[in-house]
Amino acid sequence: MRFKNLSSRTGVLQYPDQLLLFAVLFLVAFGMIMVFSSSSVISLHERADPLYFFRRHVLRVGLGLAFMAALSYMDYRNILRYGPLICGLSILLLFLVLFPGIGVMVQGGRRWLDLGGFRFQPSEVFKLGYVIFMANSLSMISSYPKPLFRLILPHFLLLGVSCALIVLQPNLSTAILILAMGLSIIFVVYRNRWLLSVMVASVPLGIGYLIWTAPYRMRRITAFLNPFENQQDSGYQIIQSFVSLGSGGLFGLGLGQSRQKFFYLPEEHTDFIFAVLGEEFGFIGCMVVILSFAVLIYRGLRVAMLVPDYGGKLLAFGIVMYLFFQIMLNLAVVSGIIPPTGVPLPFVSYGGTSLVINLAAVGILLGVSRHVSPEH
Repeated sequence: MRFKNLSSRTGVLQYPDQLLLFAVLFLVAFGMIMVFSSSSVISLHERADPLYFFRRHVLRVGLGLAFMAALSYMDYRNILRYGPLICGLSILLLFLVLFPGIGVMVQGGRRWLDLGGFRFQPSEVFKLGYVIFMANSLSMISSYPKPLFRLILPHFLLLGVSCALIVLQPNLSTAILILAMGLSIIFVVYRNRWLLSVMVASVPLGIGYLIWTAPYRMRRITAFLNPFENQQDSGYQIIQSFVSLGSGGLFGLGLGQSRQKFFYLPEEHTDFIFAVLGEEFGFIGCMVVILSFAVLIYRGLRVAMLVPDYGGKLLAFGIVMYLFFQIMLNLAVVSGIIPPTGVPLPFVSYGGTSLVINLAAVGILLGVSRHVSPEH
C-alpha cells in the first residue's frame, strides 16, 4: 500500500510508519487465513455454505481497510476537534441499546443496535470515541505544571458513567477494558502516586463486587480456578482451548487440519481463534503472531513519544492502550490465565464492529505517525 505525498506546508511526512503498517496488514492477512480455516465447519453446519463466515469477514476487512486508509490521510488535529461529538453520540448509543425494542438481545446481553439490517455494538464505537475525546480534552490542561485534580475529576466521572452503562448490558469485559484504557491515559497526564494507589486498590474491589453479585460470573470464576471439576459444563471451553493449543506442538498440524473446530471448541473462529491457530501452526505460528503484535505496540508507542504536540501524544498512546489491553485479555483467556471474557483477538478473530473500529483506530495512528520528524 502506497501513500501519496502531502503538502509540505502541513509538515506531514510522505509515508506513515512502515513497520506499523506492515505489522497490521500481516495480522489482517493471517487473520483472514485463520477465519477461513476455523469457520468452515460451523459455516457448513449452520448455513450450508463453508465460506459463509469467511465472505462476511472479507467484506468487513475491506470496509475496515477503507476506513484505515482514509483516516491515515486526515490530519489528526482535525479528528481531535470532533472528539466531544463522537464521544457524546456514542454515549447516547450506549443509553439507547439498553431499551427493549431498540437494543438487540444476543446470548443474554443487550449489546447490539440493528439499523435496517446493519447490526453493530455501540460499546466498540465508544472505545475509540472515548480515546479521541480524552486526548483532546486532557491536552488542553497540559499547560498546567501539574494538572489540577478538579480538572481531571470530570474525566473520572465520564469513565464511571460509561463503564456503568456497559456493565448494565451486561458486558463486564468491555467495561474492564475501557476502565484500564481510561485510567492509563489519565495517569499519563496526572502522574500522582496517591492517585495511582487509589486506582490500583479500587478497581479490583469494584470488579470483585460485580462478580460476586452475578451468579453466572461466579460460575466462570469457579470454572477458571478448577476447570477439570466441571469438564462438561463450565470448565469445558477452557479445557478444549488447552487441548487445541497442546495438540499443535512446535510446528502445528497444518493449515485446515484442526480437530477442535469440529464442534469441540466453542467460539473457534471468534474469541478462541488463537487456540485454533496454535493447533494448526504450533508454537512457531503463535510466536510469529505475538511478535507481530509486539511490533505494532512498540511502533505505536514510538509514535506517541516522537510526535511533537501533546494532543498527538495522548491520541497515539490511547490507541496503543486500546489495542494492547484487547490483545492481552484475549491471549490471557485462551491460555487460561484469566476467565473467559468475550474479547476477540484484534485483526485476527472473525469480526464485525470490533474489526472495523480497530482498523479505523490504526488509520488514525498511522496519520499521527506522519507528523514524526524524518530525523527519527
